[in-house]
Amino acid sequence: MNKTPRKLLFLFIVAFSVGFPYPPEAVQAGGDFFVTQWMVRGDKDGSKKPDTIQVAQSASSDHPVTVELAGNGADKDDGIGETGTDPRDFAPKFMPYYRYTKLENGLMQNELYLFGLWAFSPKFAMTYEIPIAMDRDIRRTDAYKNGISNLPGGGIPLGGGLPIGDGSGTESGMGDMNLRFFYRQDWKFLGLDWMTGAEFVFPTATDEVLGSETFTAKPMLTMVRDLDFWPAPGAFLALMNFYAFDVWKDSGRDDVSMYIGRYFFMLPIHPSGIYLLPEVQFIHDFEQRHSSFWIGPEVGKLLAPGRILYLKPGFGINPSSSKGDRDWTFEMGFRYFF
Repeated sequence: MNKTPRKLLFLFIVAFSVGFPYPPEAVQAGGDFFVTQWMVRGDKDGSKKPDTIQVAQSASSDHPVTVELAGNGADKDDGIGETGTDPRDFAPKFMPYYRYTKLENGLMQNELYLFGLWAFSPKFAMTYEIPIAMDRDIRRTDAYKNGISNLPGGGIPLGGGLPIGDGSGTESGMGDMNLRFFYRQDWKFLGLDWMTGAEFVFPTATDEVLGSETFTAKPMLTMVRDLDFWPAPGAFLALMNFYAFDVWKDSGRDDVSMYIGRYFFMLPIHPSGIYLLPEVQFIHDFEQRHSSFWIGPEVGKLLAPGRILYLKPGFGINPSSSKGDRDWTFEMGFRYFF
């Protein structure tokens, strides 16, 4: 992907995120007051939850005063009717998604994942991510064309490179699954909500071409802060930080020592439930002494309480072909709350 389309995509993202948000239309609420709502929370039967955000304003004032009409959310059912993007939200959910990835070196990959979250308590939860179908195609890479035995694996540790396999240049099957555990702390340092935890990647791939043959641990520290300046409620900044290292690996696979940063900006942009969720990833491989950047602007729509559809294109910033960085990605998924 050349630089011109990247620049155009970046300009589109900026224009979309800055120019599109606008206040919801007010509805007469009786007397001199109007009521507006943003992304109303609701149960499966459509009833509103106590923390539904409603704003009242006087029709006769040029500078209306806003008040929260609903309760404080003490009895809320976390996540039902929202977007499922806030890492502080431990509502059980299920999310199948498809992702296409093209690396700068020519490797192409198609994946179908089953993702879900289950809360063991209000403060402790687990997510699972299972690649039930994966297809990798390396026929367009220089390594395959020149008969080299392996090539870099693209922004994630594949220690020892990606084997060519039987020489066909393609392989299909299942990939490596992961489990991630979150614990929500009571800390309020710097005005942030803090979570600690860890992610574990298991070598479950059905073929060496499709996985890392490495059991990887990733201690995690996550910070979340609400963005009060945004004109719609529900905006937040989330900073997820991981350090990945190998616990066990097959012979021939490289050591893993890597920082992975995932930074999210949640921006509700329409009262009907449309939101923008740009993600920036920064990865530094200490073994390879190489850093890479990737940006993925997710756009989603709340279809009904507990039902969210999203699209997520993404692109690498100055990706390296020799290191296997990501050039272009596209993801599409559906979130369902139980």
